[in-house]
Amino acid sequence: MRNYILTTIVLLLAFLQVEAQANKKKQSETRYTAILQAGLLEGSADKSFGQFQLLNGIQHNAWFYGLGLGIDYYGPKRSVPLFLDARWDLIKGKSTPFIYADGGYNFSWLRDDEKTVFFGNDYKESGGPYYDAGLGYKVNLKNKMAIGFSAGYSFKQQKETFTRSIFSDFLPFPQNNNNQQPDVYEYKFRRISLKLNCSF
Repeated sequence: MRNYILTTIVLLLAFLQVEAQANKKKQSETRYTAILQAGLLEGSADKSFGQFQLLNGIQHNAWFYGLGLGIDYYGPKRSVPLFLDARWDLIKGKSTPFIYADGGYNFSWLRDDEKTVFFGNDYKESGGPYYDAGLGYKVNLKNKMAIGFSAGYSFKQQKETFTRSIFSDFLPFPQNNNNQQPDVYEYKFRRISLKLNCSF
């Protein structure tokens, strides 16, 4: 009887040790990860425009959750998207395809030569919603690094408003009309987003 109890205790301790090692290994699969992305935006404009993004977040097993900040152009309009990013590795291995989805807000950051103002004042610029979703492929390297590429569809919105100045034949300078409705230019940019990425 004593040998039975002793054997049971030894087996229980061995099981707890194995379980502790498994839990430790599982916990080690959760780590901080940074992702750098650079690429091109292709759409209805006559030429391609660049984009750059930095993402920081947590990689847990096949999932990555993070916060991203970027700068991009579409036509002559510069903006800064701030967004949440989620991506899922479809295969566990050295290389894997992945799915990603981004959603957030696009801050307008126009230079003076990018603003649409025709003899007006009270100029205001604002951003709007931003999202990007697509597929990619990455290859895992040593030291938790990985390189890859992705292709997706993205949308961002910007808006400009200003009040036009009214010119009169009798007055030498333009006059403002307080009852005048402001001009509103709302841009909805839809484009293909091609990116190279490096995570570490």
